[in-house]
Parts: sequence; structure tokens; C-alpha cells
Amino acid sequence: MGFLQPLALFALAAAAIPTLLHLLARRLPPVVVFPAIRYLTATEREHSRRLKLRNLLLLILRTLIILLLVLAAARPVARVASGDAHPPTALAMVVDNSLSSGAVNGGRMTLDAAVDAARRVLGRVNTGDHLWLVLADGVPRRMTKIEAGQVLDSLAPSSAHLDLGSAVRVAASVILDDRLTEHELVVFSDLQASAVSDGDVSPVPVLFWDAPEPPENRWMDSVRSDPPLWSPAGAVMATVAGSARQPAAVRLSVRGNDVARAVASPGEAVVLSGRIRGAGWMVATIELDPDELRADDRRFVALHIATAVAANVRGGAGQFVEEALQVLSEGGRVTPGDAVRLDDRPGPGATVVFPPSDPALLGNLNRNLATRGVGWRFGEMIEGEWQLSAGVEDASGVPVYRRYRLIGTGPVVASVSGGDPWLVRDGNLVLVGSRMEPDWTDLPVRAGFVPFVDFLVNRIAARQSWIVRAAPGDVAVFPPTATALLGPEGRIPISSDGRLKVSRKPGVYFLLGSADDTVGALEVNYDSRESQLERADRRLLQARLGTDTRVLSASRLSREVFRGAKRADLTGLMLLASLLAAVAEFSVASWGGRTRGVA
Repeated sequence: MGFLQPLALFALAAAAIPTLLHLLARRLPPVVVFPAIRYLTATEREHSRRLKLRNLLLLILRTLIILLLVLAAARPVARVASGDAHPPTALAMVVDNSLSSGAVNGGRMTLDAAVDAARRVLGRVNTGDHLWLVLADGVPRRMTKIEAGQVLDSLAPSSAHLDLGSAVRVAASVILDDRLTEHELVVFSDLQASAVSDGDVSPVPVLFWDAPEPPENRWMDSVRSDPPLWSPAGAVMATVAGSARQPAAVRLSVRGNDVARAVASPGEAVVLSGRIRGAGWMVATIELDPDELRADDRRFVALHIATAVAANVRGGAGQFVEEALQVLSEGGRVTPGDAVRLDDRPGPGATVVFPPSDPALLGNLNRNLATRGVGWRFGEMIEGEWQLSAGVEDASGVPVYRRYRLIGTGPVVASVSGGDPWLVRDGNLVLVGSRMEPDWTDLPVRAGFVPFVDFLVNRIAARQSWIVRAAPGDVAVFPPTATALLGPEGRIPISSDGRLKVSRKPGVYFLLGSADDTVGALEVNYDSRESQLERADRRLLQARLGTDTRVLSASRLSREVFRGAKRADLTGLMLLASLLAAVAEFSVASWGGRTRGVA
């Protein structure tokens, strides 16, 4: 047994008052020899014994009354089968309102059931507790019981992905740093296995609400425009995933009008081809037939509609580049013309410059670059083996065996392992550190070579169709030509390192250049991990969060949530016992008075 107000126990000293009064009131009568009443001696002895017994009972009862009242003031608690009292506790509640919590099961969202269970626990919070609430953003917030109730009342599924393992560890560290010595951590989640990340085990026991079984789900796993630049025809490639087996209709829409339709089952990829009138940037949506989780049935895609770039290639670029440009021309990705030139020397307009095949021409090339005011030049040639960075689509990780050092300052589009520039841009000139030949790099013999040349012509040299993809709330990395993002809050500047935290609202937002021209688009779509509704079992939770992790039903969770939840408050019992002792004391005192009257 323990006490919630232990300082009140100092009042136990008052229990000595009845004894002191009893001793002070005790008087010994003088002994008088009176022969006439000697026959009453035996009667007097018997009455004296009854009187002593009565006084002893009164002393015990009065002392007991004081003891019970003092103990009641100290608020005793004892471990019993049930009870609401608990010592002051630092409580962290993780309420998972990520996108997956919007799944409907039995006509009700999982989040609604989780909020009901959270309210039951919140109702057990006392004024002396410290409460922390963690939502889908993973940020612990200290709040009062009333504030937490208001948050729960207005809670709705978010577009964000919650790393449940990380959220539990953060919540545990917060309550361990609290000055209160009692700690409780409770999680209300749909228990997605994909959300429980691995890491250090929780230093405090974790109680999980036992969520209902998830429904079957079907979702758009990946969507991308291919090619990114429509001229004016193009296609969107989409992959359908999920646990449901039935096929579903897939629709590509622009400005509210269907452009293409298809039917696909989970695990299948579809190509939605179409032709769009007009020019410029447009927002397209690709949708599935709705199921029990509606939020992942739609994705947003940015389309850039424009005429094909006029490009030509000179012999200095090499045979492989000539053949790749021919393929692009046959596919309508480029047209003959001089808007973009691929060569081993700078042309009058936009040019992709490759190193010359004859090293003796390198000096003349560098002088031409300097005349054009380019801040880069070709340095010494080095041999080895490096990997291309992720800055170039379809070329990431491709080995490079021979290259010229690129020396200078300006935007670096891609580099090799070690951070050395390999693909740079200055104005309308693009410099490549290696020739497109197999003894320089594996790119020419890779399947991604034609897309790489398309990337050089249409995105780098012509500065078109930059597409950045991110999940809601992520920090995205933007191309060097992008200076601002046109988002829901208006024009948002992009920092010098090209990083910016994107909106939590899915959609397409456009990238602005230094002249406020549109240089690309940002596609914000939900994290596909939120669509994977398969639950984590107890074994997985304990392996990643600790063996003290338990999954309990809502009723059991309400009983077990506080470590002091098995302690009943005995204050009422003590007050009742003191009342019964007072009644007994009154009865004994009254009985003694009646006895004296009869005698």
C-alpha cells in the first residue's frame, strides 16, 4: 500500500491524544474501611472490571477514529484487481493519424476507433499527470487533458507517412526526461508492419491498442510520365499494387476530362497513352476505382506539353551519340534543327560539349570556352573507376573509367564518386567530362543511354521538363535552375543548397527560374508505404521495440494503461471505517451511561 499525500501522515501524532486524556482523567479513590458496606465489595469489584473494559474500548475506538481520519487524509492506495487512482505519471500517447488510418473497416474508419480508445485512456488522466501527444508528424507535444481532448475531437487522416518505430522511441525519450518518476507509453495505431522501423528498443514498456483487422486494399504504386515532355502526344506509366485480386479501372484525366482508360489488377503495369491540345505545363490525375482506403486511389502527375526540341549532332560527339539522337528523332522526341547542338566544340547556341577525341585540340576548346565567358574548363585526363551520382536519370551508378577533370565554378548537374564534377552547365553550354565511348564509360552500351541523351537535350541544354517527386512533408532537392516554388502558400524561395520542405497537401506545384519562368514541376504524392496495410504481429513489435511491448484490447488497455491502475484509492474506505468506529464509540459510551443509571 502507498499514499498519494504522505505528508498528512505526520498527523498520526494526534492518535496519542485519547490516551493522554485517559491517563489525565484517571483518579484513584481513597481507601476507607466501612464495615457496613463490606458486603458490597464483591459487587464493586465486578463493576470496576466492567468500567475498565468500557474505558479501554472507548480509548481504542477514539484512537482508531483519529488514525482512520489521518490515513484518509493521506489518500492511501493499494494494489487490487481494479481502480482509477495512480501516482503522478508522465504519459505519452501516440495517435497514428497517418494516411492509412483512413481505411474503412465495417463502415468505420480505423482512426475513429483509435480516437475512441484514446479518449478512454485520456479520461484516466489526473491533474498531477504530465501528458504528451504524438501524431503523424512524429513531433511530441506537451498539452493539458482539455487540449488533448480538443485535438482528438478534430483529428482527421493526414497525408503524411508515420515512422511508428521512430515515434515510439521519441515519445519514450520525452517521458524519461520528465521529472516525474512514473512513465507510461500508449500507442493507438493500425499497426502497419511497414511503419515499425528497426532500431533501439524502447526503454519503457509500450502498450499498443489492438486495432481491427485491415481491409483489402488496392493502390497506385508508381506513376510517371514517359516521356516527361509530350509533343503533344505522350504516355503515363502506372503500376497497380495491393492485396485485392479483382481488376480495377484506371483513368488518366487532364482538366477534368478523361484522356485514357485501362483495366489492371494488382501487380500489373499499364501504359495510358494520349494526345493533349495546347502547350505548357498541365496537371494530370490518374485514378483507380475507389476501395476501402480512398486516399491512395489517386496520384498527381505533371505534364509538359511542347513541340519537340530542334537538335542536331556533329561528328565530334561520336557515333553512339549520333545513333541515340536518331532514335529520339524517330520517336518524335527531337526534330532536326539548331536549337541544341551536340559536338566537341561550343556552337553559337545551346551546346552539349564532349571532350575532343584528339587531346591536342583541348587547348583550343578551353580558349573557346573562355571567349564565351564560361567559368569551366577541361583539365587533365585521369583514369580509374568511378560511379556516376544520382543527379542523372537512367545513369546513376554507371561506371566511368576515363574522364577529364572539370575545373571552375557554376551549377554541377552530376558528379562521380568522390564528388568531382562530371556534368556541368554554364549558361546555354553543357560540359561532359567523358566521351561517350565504351572505353571511357559504360553508358553507351547501357539501355539507359538513349534516355540519358534525351535528358541532356531536353532537360539540361533546352532547360525543359524538370520533374521532382516527393512525399508530403519531405525535404526535396531541386535543380540548380529552380529559385522558387509556386506552392499553396504562394511563392516560396528555394535555399542555395536546393533543399526545401514541401507541402503536406498532395498535388503538382511548379518550379520557377530566376526570371520567374517555369523550369519544372514538383509532384507531391502519398508515400506508398502507407498503402501496405498488413499488420505487425506481436513478435515483430517485440523484436523492434522491446520485449515489454504488449498489444491489448481497448477494455484491457483502459485497465492496464497506468502502472498505478491496479491501485484502488482507499480514502473512502477509511472514511467509512472511521464512521463505523464513531458509531461504535457512541454505542459503547451510551451503553456505559445506561449501565450506570440502572446500577
